[in-house]
Amino acid sequence: MSANILRQHFPFFFGPNSQSSVYLDSAATSQKLQSVIAVTQQYYQERAVNVHRSSHQLAASVTEQFEQCRKTIQHFIGAKSHKEIVWTKGATESINLVASGLAKNHFKAGDSILVSALEHHANIVPWQHVAKDLGLQLRVMPVDAMGVLQLEESLQMINSTTALVAVAHVSNALGNINPIAEILSKAKQMGALTLIDGTQAVSHLNVNVQQLDCDFYVFSGHKMFGPTGIGVLYGKYQLLEQLPPYQLGGEMIEKVSFAETTFQAPPLKFEAGTPNIAGVLGIGVASEFIQNNKNTMMQIEETLYQHLLSVLSGIPQVKLWGDKVNSICVQSFTIPGVSHYDLAVLLDKRNIAVRVGHHCAMPLMHELGLDGTVRVSLATYNTKSEINTLGAALIECISLLTEPVTQVETNHSVDKVEQTKLLPIAQSIQQAKTWDQTYRQLMLAGKELARLAEQYKTEVTAVHGCESQVWVHCLLENDRLVLQGDSPSKIVRGLLAVIFEALSGKTSHQVLVFNLAEYLESLHLGRHLSQSRGNGLSAVVDKIMAYCQHPSATQES
Repeated sequence: MSANILRQHFPFFFGPNSQSSVYLDSAATSQKLQSVIAVTQQYYQERAVNVHRSSHQLAASVTEQFEQCRKTIQHFIGAKSHKEIVWTKGATESINLVASGLAKNHFKAGDSILVSALEHHANIVPWQHVAKDLGLQLRVMPVDAMGVLQLEESLQMINSTTALVAVAHVSNALGNINPIAEILSKAKQMGALTLIDGTQAVSHLNVNVQQLDCDFYVFSGHKMFGPTGIGVLYGKYQLLEQLPPYQLGGEMIEKVSFAETTFQAPPLKFEAGTPNIAGVLGIGVASEFIQNNKNTMMQIEETLYQHLLSVLSGIPQVKLWGDKVNSICVQSFTIPGVSHYDLAVLLDKRNIAVRVGHHCAMPLMHELGLDGTVRVSLATYNTKSEINTLGAALIECISLLTEPVTQVETNHSVDKVEQTKLLPIAQSIQQAKTWDQTYRQLMLAGKELARLAEQYKTEVTAVHGCESQVWVHCLLENDRLVLQGDSPSKIVRGLLAVIFEALSGKTSHQVLVFNLAEYLESLHLGRHLSQSRGNGLSAVVDKIMAYCQHPSATQES
């Protein structure tokens, strides 16, 4: 089966925008199979009944289909029994279910929980919370300077105090395939329980939980061509029996009286309420597709990944991160001196979708000394042509972001009365007729913005809710606002300059009645801002307004 034939199973690539869109963000969520869309649509249109409850024939038929999907997932990951497959909302809920249960009956004083520096927040925060509540130690397996797990040091950390090891099969931020077989073996020797986050693994690697001999394995449907809002918790049956219920209510109940309640056996014990029936049917179909095409998919993805490495390595400014030998088709990179946020903006304007930032792995970025990376994540539906398009766009964008910024001519056909109401930066932005002209004007404005002194780049001045790091320092002098700000992103600095120009020198009352949305619309800038970037600007203005309301309580002097 060829790559083109597999691509034809995904209707995203044949829609109205398919010819101009390059989707390289499958680690965030994959595109959906036509068969997945069909089975979920059929359920809602033709078979919308509940499972395990009604006695009529249609309900029995859907219940049988529902439970068959449990058996499909059992075979997909090599579980011993379908009773070891629990439906959840996703990997995050699966981890929280296990963490909540183990916190009640597994850990004892002096125990430690071991995670890796590569983990997604979802496989850190629940264990951090448990450790804090129970007075346990949370220990971290280290990575080297490139973000590759240091195996020998990690194995040495698994000792008699280790009660649980929780580690990703594959790093979501870097794509590394972690040496989980060795980690699982050592954990078993020391009597520690193990949980593997397989979210980034199941659609790219062969997974057999019995061969791995892990205690728990979790993953989500939406990253394996399936629906959102559905996930899987695999657990060895005797461990699932020992875990207490996670939520209480319908379906997981065996018998209820006002005196006491008894619960169903696993897996139903953990499935309170009406389940995501359409999601279960969808993930079942998705897993069958992967199972039937796994060898072809792995060949395609390896070819694509090697081509991606070749293209990225051919761009001198690009620095690659992670393990380029043991990796799925995901690659993170940075460009020294270039903000990943700025690069993402320019790529987006060229209809290329990548992920930038910390990828829900802030501790890893801290370990690497980064504020984020650009992540390209491929899947079996991508093509070499798309990778080539990315490469050409990167070269062009790097040139734009590193060349000296000079004034450019814009169309001066704006009404003279309107011009007199605008400040210089606002006027230049409003006169820009294309994105390229707008971008140039923003870069010029950002270049002129006075950079914030390092001493003021603190948690107090940090603005949360922005895609890039942003700091805003406010001061009232004679009841007039003085603003300073900074960001690693040139484009964000330009946007700060736009906002600062509008608010600097204003009174607190004038600031508090400022309408950001209307102002951006008047400059024709709103159409160039995504929702998340607009939210970031709103966060900046909210911080300034909070200062104006309570200047002594919200900002350093």
